[in-house]
Amino acid sequence: MPSWDVHFDLKVHHSDVEIVRLLARAHALAAVIQEIPIPPYLQRQINAMNIMRAVRGTTAIEGAQVSVTEAIQIMEAPQQLTLPEERRRDEQEVRNAQEAMFYIADLLDREPEHPVTQELICSLHEIITKDIPYRDNIPGEYRSGPVNVGDYLPPVGRDKIAELMSDFVNWFRSPPASNWDPIIRALAGHFYVVSIHPFGDGNGRTSRALESFLLYQGHVNARGFYSLANYYYENRADYVWYLNNVRFNSSENLTTFIEFGLVGLVNELSAVHDQVLEEVKLISFRDYARDFFLHEGKLGTKAGERLFHFLIGLGHSPLPVSEIRARKVPPATLYRRVTVRTLERDIAFLKDNNLIRIVDGSIEPNLDLMEQFTALKALREERGIGSRVQQSEFHLPVDTTIPSRERR
Repeated sequence: MPSWDVHFDLKVHHSDVEIVRLLARAHALAAVIQEIPIPPYLQRQINAMNIMRAVRGTTAIEGAQVSVTEAIQIMEAPQQLTLPEERRRDEQEVRNAQEAMFYIADLLDREPEHPVTQELICSLHEIITKDIPYRDNIPGEYRSGPVNVGDYLPPVGRDKIAELMSDFVNWFRSPPASNWDPIIRALAGHFYVVSIHPFGDGNGRTSRALESFLLYQGHVNARGFYSLANYYYENRADYVWYLNNVRFNSSENLTTFIEFGLVGLVNELSAVHDQVLEEVKLISFRDYARDFFLHEGKLGTKAGERLFHFLIGLGHSPLPVSEIRARKVPPATLYRRVTVRTLERDIAFLKDNNLIRIVDGSIEPNLDLMEQFTALKALREERGIGSRVQQSEFHLPVDTTIPSRERR
């Protein structure tokens, strides 16, 4: 089983074309996400979804079998046991991971420039592993014995580990590492903590928590507390390969792991961006609907109010027409005292005016209407090029597939 003589001379090729492009894309997405104004209720919903995804991704990597629904139930009931007795450990894993995220957010809200210290890393580990009977693990304390990590043998000995962690913190807080882009710093911090493997258990979660801390501090994930846990979980084999590639095959080059992590971050930010944008489009659509019915002279009339409230009651999930007819979904309660014929007439009116779409027997709001009000649409019309435009005229496309293992 190979070991790696941990040192801090690894290079990062900042001018690498893919690194430059992915960094630019990540920062651009983060900036847009933070600038989109959204109401408080939506912010709470986004936060809950992002925490749930990161919590589930983190615990799944470590072996906990928790579904999305279960993770949400656990998070929404902090004082109540949710899973059966035989799954208490899984539940505690989720609660600990969630608490670590809240701890990071609160710490950086109070101290935005809080430095990376051994105390911080130990505190994260203590939160993540508390009340879980890991073998040979003391929450918040460095290990004294050896550990096996697949095909990799981390450093051995508490004194050696303490020395390496001290060297890591000093290196991380000094040039050149202190001057690196915050995203590169976050990924580099992850790499070194998971390589030193300073604790008896929970090292992967601690390294990802430190990564999240640095991304949050760098205003990369300030809108919602997402992390790369899902990405590492879904690409577990590649994740391990890139770690070992830097340790044993990369000629002292950390760039390959940085690029791998950047791809995941861009994908994660893109998903959050699309989620926020879809919510904003729905809000804009409802405002558009109000203007439409006002212009048609229908607001204030019984039929018009019914139509309007039915339309704005539609969300992102399509509603089967059969369930609407059977009055089984909330928007259909508006039709309890009218005939099915009236319902059918209203649906036909909304469809004829392009306000809804009926796909595979289900109704959904036609959010594509909002594209006519985007800046890109206005620019297309100004240039007189209709709806066809070359993507490269407006932004630099980025290939966000996992980089080939053989490419470098």
